[in-house]
Amino acid sequence: MVKKKEYTIKDVAMLAGVSTATAGRVLGGYGSVSPKTAQAVLDAAEKLNYIPNAIAQSMKKRNTHTIGLIIANICNPFFSLIAKATEEQLSKHGYNVIICNTDEDIDRELSYMKTLYEKRIDGLMIASALKGNDKITNEIKRLYSGKIPTLIIDREISSLSLPTIASDNFSGAYDATNHLIRLGHKRIGVIGTTISTLFDRVEGYKKALKDNNIPFDNRLIAQEGIRHIQAGNVEEGRNVTLKMLTATHARPTALLVLNNLLTFGALQAIHELGMKIPDDIALIGWDDFDLAPVMNPPVTVVKQSTDNLAIIASNWMLQLIQEPDNPINDNKKIVIPTQLIVRGSCGARKETRHKW
Repeated sequence: MVKKKEYTIKDVAMLAGVSTATAGRVLGGYGSVSPKTAQAVLDAAEKLNYIPNAIAQSMKKRNTHTIGLIIANICNPFFSLIAKATEEQLSKHGYNVIICNTDEDIDRELSYMKTLYEKRIDGLMIASALKGNDKITNEIKRLYSGKIPTLIIDREISSLSLPTIASDNFSGAYDATNHLIRLGHKRIGVIGTTISTLFDRVEGYKKALKDNNIPFDNRLIAQEGIRHIQAGNVEEGRNVTLKMLTATHARPTALLVLNNLLTFGALQAIHELGMKIPDDIALIGWDDFDLAPVMNPPVTVVKQSTDNLAIIASNWMLQLIQEPDNPINDNKKIVIPTQLIVRGSCGARKETRHKW
């Protein structure tokens, strides 16, 4: 096969009968030329099927209108919904989004950051794979402290001073635990993992126990993770739930499951054990999902607002890019309330909603 020639801006300029600099101004959208000259350049570019070099243009304009979005697990509906809403919001303002999935792997996260920097992105939004107890290395500090605007979404990194937007994880877990306690449960198991956001959720759970004078039992926390299984996914939820519900001691009467993939795994485990919800075990999951209201019984959840999170994060990122000296950018954290949607899986028969 004969390889098609890749035309350059010099070819466009020659065909249009103008200088390379003039062709560059027209195609790059900077400077000024006459309408007649501009049309000649555009006609020549179309005839040659010329595709401008985005990186070269960005070096002249000092922007690419591209934002990098690094998320921890694209299979998690929470993150896929955030990615979709973020892309929709930023596209309204003329920005493209490059979405990178790390699969909860910090090495992949760092590799993606380096690649995005090389592509001259204008801003970076990250739901980090860093665990709450991970050591922050010099390389991590260097990359996260780059010159481009960087915004942390969902997962706060307390040791790095970066703008952060997250759900109120502490209050969401506190209110869900309180609800179970009001229904008479005192042995409430927590299906968690080592992901950073879940630490705040566990703390909310502990505070609710304390406020209701219920002793904390560490055996009711499944927060160690399982080797060779991705943290926070369906398989981990299934395995840790099976282990907790078949233990000879400390068996709970209710479960608080701390993300939606873990919730799917917990429901699978309960089904395998032949247990009935809520008669044998009550359950509250995290993050609403399409089938939750129609399951038997419908699943009670702590709902995070992916749309609000994505819209606020996108607008904040645009502010960081376009108005870096604006006082609003001095705010280091925005916390979005969660919503407890009460359905049948925790014992209630009528759906109610509580905003906290």
